Amino acid sequence: MFSTFSVSTKEGDEYRISLLPAPIENLSKEINELLSDRHIELIEIIIDRIEGKNITSQKVLHYISNKIADLFAENPNIILYYICDDCNPIPARNGNSKNRNFTVQEYRSILFTHLFQTYINSHNVTGIFDNPIIIRGVGYAYYMHLIARKSEIDIVRKITNDIKEGFGK
Repeated sequence: MFSTFSVSTKEGDEYRISLLPAPIENLSKEINELLSDRHIELIEIIIDRIEGKNITSQKVLHYISNKIADLFAENPNIILYYICDDCNPIPARNGNSKNRNFTVQEYRSILFTHLFQTYINSHNVTGIFDNPIIIRGVGYAYYMHLIARKSEIDIVRKITNDIKEGFGK
């Protein structure tokens, strides 16, 4: 499954959202076989800011969430994967922000969880869950998420363990 869409604002901000096959070659042979046997595709969500430096509005965030949710609903054999960006700054996040003590990646993880919960609650969705993965290193942490149907909880647990073991090597 491949899907890319763009969102532009009247303020001149532009975002490109891509849903692409995740790099599963980094996962174990067991996980690759499990995904293949169950006909499940791991799809990575990539969100890029192409233009602009304004704060991303709730309206834009909800639009992006809705588009991703629609694609997820249309494709019953996918698990979504999102790794929180740690390279690009968050516009207007300064020393006065109540979120200033979070790393950029941790802040994006909290935002991702909030957007997921908001969507689930506002659309009365059941049977879907967000599985955050946090891998803590020395002075650094990676934040990732897997979104799946509850019928795939066993696969998500195995993928989570595989990712954690892979980072430990």
